[in-house]
Amino acid sequence: MAAPLPVSPFTIQELHGKHLHFMGIGGSGITAAAQIALRAGANITACDQDLSKTTRWMEQLGVSVAQGHSANHIAGTDLLVITSAIIKLDPHHPEVMAAQNHGVPVIEWQALLGAYMDGKMGVSIAGVHGKGTVTSMLSTAIIEAGLDPSCEVGAIVPAWGSNVRFGAGNILINEADEFNYQFMYYHPRVAIFNAIEYDHPEFFSGYDDILNAFYSFTRNIDMSDRWPIPPTVVLNAGSPGCMDLADKLAGWPGRIVTFAMGQNADYTGYNLHLEGETSFHVRGPGGREMGSLSMKMPGEYNAQNALAAFAVSDLLGADNEAARRALNNFTGIRRRFQMTQAENNILIIDDYAHHPTAIRLTLEAIRARYPNRRIVAAFQPNLFSRVKKFLDPFSHAFGSADVAIIIDIMPAREIDTGLVHARDLTAATQKDETFASRSGKAYYGGSLDETRALLESLAQPGDILALLGSGTVYRVSEALLESPAFLGSKAYSAAKADEHV
Repeated sequence: MAAPLPVSPFTIQELHGKHLHFMGIGGSGITAAAQIALRAGANITACDQDLSKTTRWMEQLGVSVAQGHSANHIAGTDLLVITSAIIKLDPHHPEVMAAQNHGVPVIEWQALLGAYMDGKMGVSIAGVHGKGTVTSMLSTAIIEAGLDPSCEVGAIVPAWGSNVRFGAGNILINEADEFNYQFMYYHPRVAIFNAIEYDHPEFFSGYDDILNAFYSFTRNIDMSDRWPIPPTVVLNAGSPGCMDLADKLAGWPGRIVTFAMGQNADYTGYNLHLEGETSFHVRGPGGREMGSLSMKMPGEYNAQNALAAFAVSDLLGADNEAARRALNNFTGIRRRFQMTQAENNILIIDDYAHHPTAIRLTLEAIRARYPNRRIVAAFQPNLFSRVKKFLDPFSHAFGSADVAIIIDIMPAREIDTGLVHARDLTAATQKDETFASRSGKAYYGGSLDETRALLESLAQPGDILALLGSGTVYRVSEALLESPAFLGSKAYSAAKADEHV
């Protein structure tokens, strides 16, 4: 396993009065670390290549943000905080090199969150899919139950107006990302795994490699005697990868708890209904009937997310009625099935789905909720290596759509070497039998601006436009809602984007 960057040289308490500089402050996760440092009394400067709503939000919170990168930013700095994408793209980044040459420690932002977890009972949600939604669902449930946790999510939670919440209780709930072994910075008491399968081909060599990473994370669990709840791993029994992890944990001294939809587990969801609303019943350990959930968010995968949150809230001692009430009222987080109603009964759905499985599940959920409406899916792939490795599963992910638009690949932390092109995925999608059986039509979308123009020309009254991807595809929906054809739009979901993010 590759060694992560060093942990924070300062405790959270020692950050008071220190000067921290954050590179790439426009990222969704690093802003949470900046808020933790601000709350601790640190002086914060930051930079990003492009200014955005997120950087303006940071300025409103008191962070001095510069556009672009410069070695001069390091002057007077006690600690440089970065995102892994920066050194993946440029291992000899001048700002990082300047810090190292001047003896300034360099850490990833996750190291600050790990330091914040010290002294708290950590509850970390990991897995290839759904971790952001489960984290926010669980946080919402135990907040409603009065446990007052601190929380960190990789997206904006509308009820907080932020991606981080500071509570008075001793529980910290956080989203734990497997990429680059970043979750190894955390030592939670409870770890939840929603789904394990192969992802991040630019980093993990294969399925066994990523499974071993999750196993290493479970071996990182807090095994001390500080907490009344035993060291616990919570696994989705419906995920083959989670069950492979359970096999590797044979003989582990902690507690293993399972949940699953439609099959036997410690917490089982059954009598699932998806049309009109998403509802199901819950049976807990020992056959205990725990009532039903009736959710606003569609799809079996969101029912599974809610079951995971409900199970863990029960394990944490939260009042079940309060947790159920919170989950029933949960409307999502930014860019997770975020819905906006536009003119001509056109519904725009903005979603972070970027893995073939996540795209397929999202489109299946849309089809189940709106069986008779035309679905136009526009997908912005992320990373050339990912598209090349997953070209075949990506091509089979659009079977529930009527129209698929493949946007230019977002390079992210890679450089385009001609490995693969969005046109390759467009052609492969058009050949998919399920997609073709719907008389589906696949288009190459080109740039974001070209995709917006294409969507405007294709959109028909009553259409559902699904904007999918983990990159900047959300700018297409923003542009559509500002164009003359879509003027007069109104928020359909409480999970709409905040003004500052």
